[in-house]
Amino acid sequence: MGRSFLILGLQALAGWSSWVWYAQRMRDGSDEPWGLLALLAMGLVLPRGARHPLEQRDLVGLAAVNTALVLTSPWLPPLLRAAGCVLSVTALVSRMTTGRAFHVGTWLLALLSLPVLSSVQFYLGYPLRLLAATLASPLLNLLGVPASREGLSLRIGSQAILVDAPCSGARMLWVGLFLAVTLACLLRLGTRRTLLTCGLAVGAILLGNALRVCALTLVEGGHLAGPSWLHDGVGVTSFIPVCLSIAAICLWQRSCQQTVEARA
Repeated sequence: MGRSFLILGLQALAGWSSWVWYAQRMRDGSDEPWGLLALLAMGLVLPRGARHPLEQRDLVGLAAVNTALVLTSPWLPPLLRAAGCVLSVTALVSRMTTGRAFHVGTWLLALLSLPVLSSVQFYLGYPLRLLAATLASPLLNLLGVPASREGLSLRIGSQAILVDAPCSGARMLWVGLFLAVTLACLLRLGTRRTLLTCGLAVGAILLGNALRVCALTLVEGGHLAGPSWLHDGVGVTSFIPVCLSIAAICLWQRSCQQTVEARA
């Protein structure tokens, strides 16, 4: 195992520039350092006491990945280079602790550990806001509040209420996926069920964000009166049913997996 730890240390040193960039992004205010939670969770869900030596095929694959990273480094953005380094280390740790280089739960946690929130907000912020407004409009009509979508705004009578950047749900998406992946790892879900759980969790998050936008629209439009902290209170409490839904999805998938295992 000493040889395996030596290779792990060398791999960590090989990505030194990416680790420096990672630390700078965590401190420059462009991303919340939530990724550290994903790293902590990954350390907690990995098996304790299990030791599997690295095999020759692991070293060949690692050499190929490092060669590709070196050759493409001048053209790759820092985030993709960091993703390659993080996943290389994750593959080694996973192989040494679980006997498998690829474990979907630990790989997803590794990707969530990257400083991606600002990038998600930049690239997906507009589509997420548009989707939230599109879903919120019929939901408001179901509540008896005639509303229509105009671009990124919801029009209620003469009022046009903008679905702004904080309402895109990017943070909710990260936290929801983090919860789904962590629970899937703790419940020992297989690869297919982990991915299915993540897909269903995304649906619950998008619906939950649309409901949050509905509630905030009613608050901002004066249809719901309350104290000054009502806006922030609605934003926080609207995530509670989303978390409960994700937990229910994980438990349901665990039950399905146990049923299949029992039959086998």
